[in-house]
Amino acid sequence: MTVYVFLGPSLSRDRAKTILDATYLPPIQQGDLARLLTRRPRYVGIIDGYFETVPAVWHKEILLALSQGVHVFGASSMGALRAAELHAFGMVGVGQIYEWFSGDVIVADDEVAVRHGPAELGYLPLSQSLVDIRDCCAMARAEGVLDPLLADRIVSAARSLPFWERTWGSVAAAVPDAAPDDVFALAAWQEFASTRYVSLKSRDAELLLQRMKLAVGEPWQPHRPCFELDRTIFLERLLNEIAMESSRSILGLPLAADEDPQVIESLRRAVLLRIVARDQAGRSGWEPTEAEILDRAGALWSALGMTDSAAAERWMTRHGISEEMLRLHLVDELNVARLANLHRVAVERELAAEFLLSQALQRTGTSAAGSETADE
Repeated sequence: MTVYVFLGPSLSRDRAKTILDATYLPPIQQGDLARLLTRRPRYVGIIDGYFETVPAVWHKEILLALSQGVHVFGASSMGALRAAELHAFGMVGVGQIYEWFSGDVIVADDEVAVRHGPAELGYLPLSQSLVDIRDCCAMARAEGVLDPLLADRIVSAARSLPFWERTWGSVAAAVPDAAPDDVFALAAWQEFASTRYVSLKSRDAELLLQRMKLAVGEPWQPHRPCFELDRTIFLERLLNEIAMESSRSILGLPLAADEDPQVIESLRRAVLLRIVARDQAGRSGWEPTEAEILDRAGALWSALGMTDSAAAERWMTRHGISEEMLRLHLVDELNVARLANLHRVAVERELAAEFLLSQALQRTGTSAAGSETADE
């Protein structure tokens, strides 16, 4: 699957699936998009995202996705906000809420924020967003349920409440100095909102899915970025953290690290050797030929007892190893061999001393307690 959508309370997942065949993910937060890039997505839709409880998705993550050719769409909630901020860089905004943010009709994050239930309850909305309250008032005015002045007072009352307290009833109750006629109109507005109004956030979310469906139906062309990504220290730190998370997941850490820290340390040293060899290759202009890579691959398959390409493919699939991962491993092996040959004389010269030291350390570590100490 190459189509992904971050979705929460704005639209039910069941309804979303009837519009677009995609992998639906929870509301987006910081790091989620950068992690998703390891799956090589082609299309990403951002609808819902977290604002206050956890750090929000970074602009840099979206720019990173765009720089890698991913088509990124935004609407309805966090997606509309980020699309308005990053439209000039190629993020595609969809819907009325996006237009409001883009045109500075609204500017605050809490315009789209809602309180909602957990994933087990489908992120059921427990409050109303300010954009829905605005839109509902506008529709109620158009149908003669509200007069313009009372509609404006309702919106003002909603703005005065924290986003998690905004319900149709609490907003109506917060309208100050309501005259008798206003009370009847407010009751009619609540009835209209509860029984006839369809959320603007959900309508915009559906528009995004429809827009993505059209894009997915076209022949694939990667997004062409119009900018050079500045890989700041903060972005690099985030990517490094994600890479470490991935490594620990693959290795079964932290449990494996607790059980056998020496294994993990040996892996770290092996990785360090590959990084040093890769760096030396870059500085020295080493570029292994395709013939060398094929020879190295053949040696690997032979060592694993595999005699045909089908068996090799099955092995790679079973262990979750991509062609890119395998190729990097083979190139690294060739670079390590070249590095070893470059420093062969120096290594042989120091090998004896290293052997004596390692034996002494090993004997000390495995001796009975007190039988050998640094003072003896």
